[in-house]
Amino acid sequence: MKNSYITLLLLLSFESYSLNIDGVLDEPEWKEAHTIATFYNVYPYTLEISQKKTNVKIFTNENGIYVGFTNTQDPQSMGSYKHVRDEWNTKTDRNAFVVDFDGDGNTAYTFMLSLGNSLLDSTIRNGNDQSYDWNGDWIGYTKINKENWVSEIFIPWSIGNMIPITGKRKIKFGAFRYTAFDGNLIGTAKTHPERDKYMYQLDEYEIESYPAKKNINYFPYVVAAKDSVTNNEINKIGVEIFYNTGTGKQINATVNPDFGQVESDDVVVNFSAEETLYGEKRAFFNENQTIFDITDRDRLKVMHTRRIGSRPSYDCSSSSNEELCNDSKQEYSDLDYAIRYTQKEGGTEYGFFTASEQDEEFSLGRSYYAGRVKSENNNRTLGYMVTYTDDPIIDRTAIVNAFDYDHIVNNKLRVSSILLHADADDKNSIGFKGSMRYKPTKDDSHNLGFHYYGDDLDISDMGYLQKNDWVSFGGRSSFDRYFANDSKLKNIEYSIRYGHQSDTKSNTIENFINPKIEIELKDTNTFNFWTTFKSSGKNTTITRKNILSPFVKRPARYNFGGSYDSKNFSNFAIGAKLNFERGSKNNSWESKGYKKTWAEAAYYFFPKDFLTMRLGFNLRDQKEWLKWIDANHLAAYDATEKFLSFNLNYFKGNKHEIRLKGQFVALNAINPVSLISDENGYLTQSDKIVNSFNVGEAAFQIRYKYELAPLSNLYIVYSQGGSIYEENIDSDSSSIIEDSWNNPSGKIFAIKLRLRF
Repeated sequence: MKNSYITLLLLLSFESYSLNIDGVLDEPEWKEAHTIATFYNVYPYTLEISQKKTNVKIFTNENGIYVGFTNTQDPQSMGSYKHVRDEWNTKTDRNAFVVDFDGDGNTAYTFMLSLGNSLLDSTIRNGNDQSYDWNGDWIGYTKINKENWVSEIFIPWSIGNMIPITGKRKIKFGAFRYTAFDGNLIGTAKTHPERDKYMYQLDEYEIESYPAKKNINYFPYVVAAKDSVTNNEINKIGVEIFYNTGTGKQINATVNPDFGQVESDDVVVNFSAEETLYGEKRAFFNENQTIFDITDRDRLKVMHTRRIGSRPSYDCSSSSNEELCNDSKQEYSDLDYAIRYTQKEGGTEYGFFTASEQDEEFSLGRSYYAGRVKSENNNRTLGYMVTYTDDPIIDRTAIVNAFDYDHIVNNKLRVSSILLHADADDKNSIGFKGSMRYKPTKDDSHNLGFHYYGDDLDISDMGYLQKNDWVSFGGRSSFDRYFANDSKLKNIEYSIRYGHQSDTKSNTIENFINPKIEIELKDTNTFNFWTTFKSSGKNTTITRKNILSPFVKRPARYNFGGSYDSKNFSNFAIGAKLNFERGSKNNSWESKGYKKTWAEAAYYFFPKDFLTMRLGFNLRDQKEWLKWIDANHLAAYDATEKFLSFNLNYFKGNKHEIRLKGQFVALNAINPVSLISDENGYLTQSDKIVNSFNVGEAAFQIRYKYELAPLSNLYIVYSQGGSIYEENIDSDSSSIIEDSWNNPSGKIFAIKLRLRF
């Protein structure tokens, strides 16, 4: 009975493929396939013809594109251990096929297969802007032979939103091979992902085109979860629908979606005024979402989907039962639905998004809307996006307008910009980001950037902004130098960052300069060394713009440090980082000067291809760490923060995956000095009482995943987390962690089944 049930699920969720994807290229179609055997060294970027014997075969049929690699290599040098999907920083041998289905430079897709049969994929826009959140419906398999290893990849036509054509289809593509033992990348196209014109420099190839088909996929799910601490239970059924018309249009919808995470967030202890940015882990918001991405690294996201379904707004003071309202506050909002529509016509794309949260007893659900248009022509991209949020419980609306521009002028010059206007809660302001990158040679690069985010700029209803009231101008210059084959050195990169930061009232935050040297050996051992000098300035965020003291003066500082990341030894690798920071004395109180020591160490262990582990330890020891208490009241502490993390991944075949993840933080802040800041930012000692304190955070998750079919999975998850805040308690780090573990805020056991039909 069990086998019959699994067979039925496989039949429902698998598409019918004409070839057996097994890493053996023995079907007749492979004999007639287009074959390429010339690969170039693209990292290091010498563009010499590679001496590593590699060939790739490509053919198409009515189902999709088939790609087969044959990689000649000594099995003793192969890196073949398994890893979770989209774990990009592992040292495993890989093949990748990058394709722009329309050949117009609008969107390209990466399909990467590790030797351990682990999948990695991404979407690429604007030359080399990659989004790693996307997970496509494709399959691949590898096989190790005596003198080589083979990878076989199948990419269905339904995976991309292609413009329908008749006759031959001209695509752009690149086939790549990464070898872990030397960290080198070779490819059929003379480019690599760090090049500005990466996706534009892919090779053209003409393939048979098949009539576009309407395609609709259903992802129903069922989830059951119980928290044994709060006794809360969740039993939900919902569905996600992805409809591709075959004419360049897609409609995606989800009804009663599940946003209970089967991936836990990292533990972060944050006392600063800047919000911690967490990535999106929910499947619906990662699929076909790239068109809405307008970002400035980790500083800005015009549409931050983690806002949707986040903690509800409350107005308990106006409630008839204020106490019950406060006791009933939830950490997230359930959604009624979310809908996304995208359309592609030539070089122009359109998008629309809306979502609605459910009402609850003491809150009303918010509504979200976003519209997007983007046009690409001749390496020039121009776009506009608007977001609108309505929060009825606090009578707040917010609208954000964003214009983005990107122009790859030539192989040497690229310019880009983002212009923002936000009107939220009767306050409006503008923001601007502009950048220029100039590469006079293939090994040298110069970047300049300018940022202006107004003091009332607020995009947090649907977006993310690290901080407003901020002006920055700076740049980075880097110089790569590569070495001959008989040298132990692969390359050395010399770089220098520099900049000026202030608020919009011209209060200087700091001026800085940061030289760095990065050394990579032929065996993939890497060494980094750096130093940074920061001028005296004003911390404009620590007092949360208090009217009595809008900033706090900060003395000059400098730091220096280094790091080491080892090659993969027989079954382990190590990494370490050490940094020292020192600051001048603060003359307005009895300061001895700021001191900080930051150390990191990591141990990676992979005794078997199917078993990998990582153990990490971080230490931050600070003297005169400045913490905000309230208003213009602060305190300086001697603080020690210890962070312990471990991960274990176990794979049985290609279907079973067990992940264990634990993170534990202990912060001990002692010897407090009470301080008051005046309107000029000077600190003086205060009679107000401040206490020593401890903070502990503990998070643990064990997750079992069974893949019934591509994108059809069963999850069984147990999570436990807790935190403590203690004052005037003398505890060591182990006691702090033990207290946070023994006082959990939640113990959640969950089962989730998500299928694809």
